[in-house]
Amino acid sequence: MTIIPTRRRWLPAGLAATVALASVGCGTTRTTGTARTGTEQLLLTTAWDKALMRVDFRPLTGVPVFLDTANVTAVDQGWVVSSLREAMLTQGVLIREKREQAQFIVEARVGAYGTDDDSMLVGIPQTSVPPTVTGIPTGTIPKLPLIERSRQSAVAKLALFAYDRASGQLVWSSGTVLDQADTKTVTVGGFGPIKSGSIQDGTDIAGFKIPMTEGDGNAPNASKARKPKPYAPPDLQTPSNLSDLDSFKP
Repeated sequence: MTIIPTRRRWLPAGLAATVALASVGCGTTRTTGTARTGTEQLLLTTAWDKALMRVDFRPLTGVPVFLDTANVTAVDQGWVVSSLREAMLTQGVLIREKREQAQFIVEARVGAYGTDDDSMLVGIPQTSVPPTVTGIPTGTIPKLPLIERSRQSAVAKLALFAYDRASGQLVWSSGTVLDQADTKTVTVGGFGPIKSGSIQDGTDIAGFKIPMTEGDGNAPNASKARKPKPYAPPDLQTPSNLSDLDSFKP
């Protein structure tokens, strides 16, 4: 009887175990980033939505209008124009696809649509040590923050007016409407980040929502929106101003 040495007997088993372990738990995850951050997009569209909530289209209820958006230029063009149309339709305005089908022409314009940011640091900022004295090491001293705060905000400014297509007379104006949205991040002694703002539903710390907190008072929802005052232009419904209105009724 031939006896196989112990070392040779365990060699195949050890090799198999090594291959098995090497094949377990290996993998890669591919991540990508968009040209614009989700925070920036939320800030801008939230500011726009809050401003649009304050526009009262009810004086135009039941009137066929053409929405002219030639002067509406914004990075979120699709959202801006579509939300305008929805707001008008929701308040009873009759939108027509062609100018000749409308009684009124509603012209919209955007005066501001962008973001700003600012930051504050209480502590020692990052400092670079220049090579001035022989023997003193050069390099960068990292910042040592006690309190660090950053804030990003968005502003939206819009205005609309309507005129009679046949006479060219002004019949309605929204006035200038301005609103904003923001998000804030605070770190205290390395604790945080603590995030809050208009686009957050409450406050969270390092991604975890703080219990028993409510959404920001400026959060964009219809129940908290400021109610616009109805606009009633003089003699809006007089026959002289709306001479051919009946021919445009559905």
